[in-house]
Amino acid sequence: MYMLTVDRLAIQDLVNHPDIFNDITGRAALGLMSVGVEGSLTADSSYASIGAGAPVNASGTGTHGLNDRETLLGITAGEIFQQRTGLTAPAGSVLQLDIERIKKTNEQNDYSAIPGLLGTILQDNLLTVSVLGNADSSEKSVRPAVALAMNEDGLVDNGNVSDHLLVHDPSFPGGVRTDYDKILTLLPEYRKNPGLITVELGDLERLEREGEYLEEKVLQDKRRETLARVAAFTTSLLSQMDTKRDLLLIVSPTPKGNYLPGTNYITPVLAVNSAIEPGILTSPTTRRPGVIRNTDLAATVLDFYNLDTTAQIYGRSLQAIHANQNMTRLSSLYEQLEQTYQTRTPVLRNYVLLQLILVLLSLIAIFLPRINALMLALKPLLLAVMAVPVALLLVAVLPNGSPAVLLIEIIALTVGITAVIYLWLDNYANDLDPFIIISLFTSLCIIADLFLGAPLQKNSLLGYHPIAGARFYGIGNEYMGVLIGSTIIGTTALITRLTAVNRKTLLAVTGLYFLITLYAIAAPERGTNVGGSLAGAFSFLITFLLLANVKLNIKTILKTTFAVGFFLLLLIFYDLQRPLESQSHIGRTANLIWQNGPSEIINIIYRKVSMNIKLIKYTIWSRVFLASLASLIILFYRPVGVMQQVFVRYADIYKGFIGVAAASITALIFNDSGIVAAATAMIYGAPPLLYLVIRMLHINVQ
Repeated sequence: MYMLTVDRLAIQDLVNHPDIFNDITGRAALGLMSVGVEGSLTADSSYASIGAGAPVNASGTGTHGLNDRETLLGITAGEIFQQRTGLTAPAGSVLQLDIERIKKTNEQNDYSAIPGLLGTILQDNLLTVSVLGNADSSEKSVRPAVALAMNEDGLVDNGNVSDHLLVHDPSFPGGVRTDYDKILTLLPEYRKNPGLITVELGDLERLEREGEYLEEKVLQDKRRETLARVAAFTTSLLSQMDTKRDLLLIVSPTPKGNYLPGTNYITPVLAVNSAIEPGILTSPTTRRPGVIRNTDLAATVLDFYNLDTTAQIYGRSLQAIHANQNMTRLSSLYEQLEQTYQTRTPVLRNYVLLQLILVLLSLIAIFLPRINALMLALKPLLLAVMAVPVALLLVAVLPNGSPAVLLIEIIALTVGITAVIYLWLDNYANDLDPFIIISLFTSLCIIADLFLGAPLQKNSLLGYHPIAGARFYGIGNEYMGVLIGSTIIGTTALITRLTAVNRKTLLAVTGLYFLITLYAIAAPERGTNVGGSLAGAFSFLITFLLLANVKLNIKTILKTTFAVGFFLLLLIFYDLQRPLESQSHIGRTANLIWQNGPSEIINIIYRKVSMNIKLIKYTIWSRVFLASLASLIILFYRPVGVMQQVFVRYADIYKGFIGVAAASITALIFNDSGIVAAATAMIYGAPPLLYLVIRMLHINVQ
């Protein structure tokens, strides 16, 4: 297997220069790679993460990848390596001198990653690993590819990453560039034995570093020249390969950059082999055509040699889907992902701001209940806030060519949904009707989307996103909170409304709907959200028990907790029975705990707590959650007795508010980004409760 690393290669390079790349892309399966690392995103970490098959932090170590006979301050790399590790470097090997620092940096790694795991597995199975090339400048060595190919000891069997593979070129910015011809002449020596050959072609990275000194036309001309050299090198390599037996992967490990065409949020990957039809790449990690994860590359190498993937490797082997016009499809996918990514933050930030303003106005209306105009204006506004999540889901169905059009569509959908419900129920007999309809409509839309494979969530501003890379399928934390909150409030409000219907029948239907919703969240074949499954199971059970008039005490809570724990064990057992490539992350996490022991549970808890603390400090959603929580606390004390009146008049939906509070708390505890789910669940708790309190006070004043 050959892995060509062309850092700073962007999808726009392939699109903008078809004359250069058409021969290659026409033979390849193409994908977009989401890059995840531990710590800050650097080339050192992105390369090391590929070699570990999991996010790794290796920042600042790329300068210390050397051939064993190269010298550093007059001492050979082999001698320094022995000083630091106590190991003797074999002749001709390539060394990562900072291997011990990398290990120490990743001792508390959130993913229990093992730097160099790929290289170790290959060597243990008598497969040769080699590394060639670098991204050196005339001033310093830049060799992150060593961390991709190394084993756990920081060793690569053989290779050459020295400046002997550079050619001095006065016309190239910085004065040196990759000697492509020399690398081609060396390759036959390294492919005598089966294994992985990593080749770093560093010229685009050199141009990125020199970009601030270059006039724009010079930069673009040199970039085009470099792309032509990379393409020519790749074509020559393909002519030497036996594509029936050999596999070529072309990857760009590090996204973004200041001097690249476009934004380069996620990077291109090309796979060429006679058994791979030209088309689109995907993997079981993402379950999304056209999108893969950087951790999938290690799994692909192992699968190529029929080796088992360990639990510490988070990726799954790449798969190719036959597709015509693969370049056009991939470019269109990238544009869609980019637009969603760029629009997401400003839209959600303003949505959060609107919620905060409405909470403040609602409190004003509560403490100044004689302001009739404010009370009348708040109902449609609170309903609109609850309508935004389903509008953000449904807008994915509409065509949109720009962020401005997308924003207009979101506003139009929100206003339209609110207006239809509000005007339709103009002569409503019950204040709960609009909240019932919007809550259940939201819940049903999300469940239907999940059963269809979540096509709308994948493109929603409130859904998960490949660029962020936290989740690729199933239900994300944002919509998980929305689904649980809307389900609980919608069903309990409906029970409150349907007093004439037999209560046992209502409870049976409600329990069945809770089970269907929980299945949509928890089913491994749909992409289990573990924290959401626990939050849903606990809050649904608490709500159902309250609706059944079971007294809520410590004993009941303990029994409920035990039932939820048993449910989790069943979920894990079911997922573990499925094939490894089909398992969701709950099964893979269970495998990791089984291999690493109880300490892995501590790592998981630490990761969740650390993530939540970080998000509480920085995410916009923490403001919504804290404001909603503060408003609820205020209402329990002031005005005096108002919550008791709500309980007496709306007993069942009051129990729903308790269920939503339970969902928020358990989501906060059990999810990596639980504050987000806690906040989105509160969207269906605070607005209807605030309105009911305002309505009660208004009636009292009259």
